[in-house]
Amino acid sequence: MKNMAENRVLFIATVDVHIYAFHIPFMKLLRNMGYEVEVAASNVGFTERIEKEGFKVYNLPFSRNPLSISNLKALVRLYRIMKKNNYIMVHTHTPVASFLGRIAAKIVGVPHIVYSVHGFHFHEYGSKIKNFIYCRLEKFAGGSTDVLITTNKDDYKIAKEKNIAPNGKVVYIKGVGVDTEKFDPKRIKEDKRKEILTKLSINNEIFVISSTGRLEKEKNFDQIIEALGPIKKKGLRFKFMIAGNGSLYSSLLRAAKSFGLEEELALLGHIDEISTILSLSDVYVSASSREGLPVSVMEAMAMEKPIVAYNIRGVRDLVEDGVNGFLVPFKDINALAEKILYLMKHPEVAEEMGRKGREKVEREFSLNIILPQMERLYREILE
Repeated sequence: MKNMAENRVLFIATVDVHIYAFHIPFMKLLRNMGYEVEVAASNVGFTERIEKEGFKVYNLPFSRNPLSISNLKALVRLYRIMKKNNYIMVHTHTPVASFLGRIAAKIVGVPHIVYSVHGFHFHEYGSKIKNFIYCRLEKFAGGSTDVLITTNKDDYKIAKEKNIAPNGKVVYIKGVGVDTEKFDPKRIKEDKRKEILTKLSINNEIFVISSTGRLEKEKNFDQIIEALGPIKKKGLRFKFMIAGNGSLYSSLLRAAKSFGLEEELALLGHIDEISTILSLSDVYVSASSREGLPVSVMEAMAMEKPIVAYNIRGVRDLVEDGVNGFLVPFKDINALAEKILYLMKHPEVAEEMGRKGREKVEREFSLNIILPQMERLYREILE
């Protein structure tokens, strides 16, 4: 039997929604292994849900803005929490919380410091100055990292080449996994589908395009809207649904108006049952500039949807061009439009690509595959 000082683990993320959306299965895994798991994150509305799953949450004033003074307050509180609770391991996620969390854990002397990289902030399409700064910050915090988990091939290669974790080891695990039972087109309730179809005035003649994520600049939803403008001019009928909240809501509405797509764009806000939204789609489109291993794309693949996306880090681990979707050059809006249009005109190709996508998820990215890999890693670290 472990004593209290030997069985406490702390998960850290900048915001609680990240923990709730992606890490509950891994926290339950550790709990089943005999560890008491707690969470430190900023409360953006998901703390109560995490606590209903049986995990104590410390709400800290983390900010996504790395220059915010509130992050210093969060660091002090984090230090005090770690000092008091004698964690055997901290597992950090998201850039700001991971930077501060690893520093606090190193100062306190936490035995095992684990960092999951959900996409380094420096990347092939980032500015040279920002890439330089973010890389140096990662190397600085990397000195306090025992195990660095990368979720895509590009980050794994860079972490090894740049020696990001000089005193620890770098491992490659393919993301946080997808629940292929939850995201299964055969399990979607027809009454929910009909409800949304009626609400959005979608019939069988309307081609449905979907995308999900925070309404922020790096997701480039405005570029998808721009790509759809010429398709509208061809007289084709479609609906573009975006599920997610964010500061660019009004900006995207203006963009839609400028391309004559007021009726075609549907901003749905936060959706819990994203599988139902995906089930209505004919194609999933991603125009992000930075990803780790995008769960949104994996979920769409699990729902047998073809993908049209920019060829960026993480996405190219998932999408095989011409097999389960199309990869187009970054910011090539014409190519984005061309591939969407192709799938609109070739539904049989879209259907086959969707099947291939689910097969790939079941083979490589299912939660049933990732959980055992993480269990082996946790046991190696802790036992």
